[in-house]
Amino acid sequence: MIPQRSARRRLTTTVLLLPLLALPLTACGSEGSAAPAAEAADPTPADTSAAPDAPDPSEPADPADPSAPAEFPGVAPELIYLTEIPGHTLAPQSAGVIGEDGWGCSYVSATGGTIELRVERAEPGAADTDITADRAAGITEFHRIRDGVRISVVTTDPDADPDLLRAALEAAHPADAAELAEALPQEDGGAPVRRGDLPPNGDGAPLDPEGAAG
Repeated sequence: MIPQRSARRRLTTTVLLLPLLALPLTACGSEGSAAPAAEAADPTPADTSAAPDAPDPSEPADPADPSAPAEFPGVAPELIYLTEIPGHTLAPQSAGVIGEDGWGCSYVSATGGTIELRVERAEPGAADTDITADRAAGITEFHRIRDGVRISVVTTDPDADPDLLRAALEAAHPADAAELAEALPQEDGGAPVRRGDLPPNGDGAPLDPEGAAG
């Protein structure tokens, strides 16, 4: 018969060993569950950069914008203005630089009358002015200063309507992108005029009409 003291000692030893045997099992379980989480993590950072905004064609040209119109070299983009004049059409070939970095363009009527829009920097510190009309040496000019910019409409037409000139000055405004496209010089200057005295084929001399020779 086994003594009671030996039985109790064995039972106590078994109870103490049970927690120690469970430790490796717990550690293995922790490692197995952590591995999928590490694999699921994406090390690539999310792209938070936003796409650049498209330019608004209704906004005036930005002088700091590298895409500002290069078709008008020497002109400060903030000085590019256009206007509306009833009975007159913008002549794109007339648009370009005036003075140091100013802007000028002409509007032509069906009868050949011309009104020029001129936009230049005013003298430093110049105050805003109301519309003023000057007439001298056959030239009529309506002008005013706004925010350091001198805007004027000029014509040599003695029959030009003063109210029309005043309205043209009041309507002058910074051109937006869509309006700038209309002011660009035309690439096609038109087909050359064909001479009527050239032979239909070859590079022969001009044809003399009948009776031209003496």
